[in-house]
Amino acid sequence: MFNKKCKVISNHEIAPSIFEMVIENRDIAIEAEPGQFLHIKVNSGSDILLRRPISICEVNNDNITIVYQIIGKGTTQLSLVRSLEFIDVIGPIGNGFPIDKEKKCAVIGGGIGIAPLLELSKRLKNCDAYLGFKADAYKIDDFERYCDHVIVSTEDGSSGNKGYITDFMKHIEKYEVVYTCGPKIMMKKVKELCHVLPSVTCYISMEERMGCGIGACLVCTCKTINTDDSKWHYKKVCTDGPVFHAEEVELSD
Repeated sequence: MFNKKCKVISNHEIAPSIFEMVIENRDIAIEAEPGQFLHIKVNSGSDILLRRPISICEVNNDNITIVYQIIGKGTTQLSLVRSLEFIDVIGPIGNGFPIDKEKKCAVIGGGIGIAPLLELSKRLKNCDAYLGFKADAYKIDDFERYCDHVIVSTEDGSSGNKGYITDFMKHIEKYEVVYTCGPKIMMKKVKELCHVLPSVTCYISMEERMGCGIGACLVCTCKTINTDDSKWHYKKVCTDGPVFHAEEVELSD
């Protein structure tokens, strides 16, 4: 994990309220793994004190791509950063996705949770992607470059199938490993589908509000069960996650 001033190569809107930022830093790029995130200081001259955790979308040589959604003051400020400016970044942080290139895999994403699955898809050799959006789809061409099959759904039917992506996940039993990130209600459905199939291992990437991002403040705790004693405990998404085994974590709607 590094604390670096990173040069912004580009920062632009790729779908309504969805921005893609490419930053340059060799040290972070070398260490970055799919499923990890960056903790970004939005603007040193603003009154926004807390950093924003943004998942790593893709790594290319010395460049790291992040994709984020404008949902508040912090991400609004982040969208105003221009090319050749510098931002303060801590990362990469957290535990990423376990990767098994020999197994048949599926990545299942919803909304902004689709972004962390792209670099994962690049590193898997035998992978299908299930991508669900409310309306405006993004990054489909990139997933098609790396995945064997890409199934897309939108709630309004503007791209791909009309409906929720979980409606189009047929024959989940053909996969050995399933990775998912997105709305909790979607991940809960994926977990339920995999739970009844002992041959399928499922990993979930949790998204929670964070304070420090390094495990000190306890803001991002999530409820988990210890498989050794079958008792519920709490773990920190920033340092214990953000990726967990699906059977380990509780998902509330």
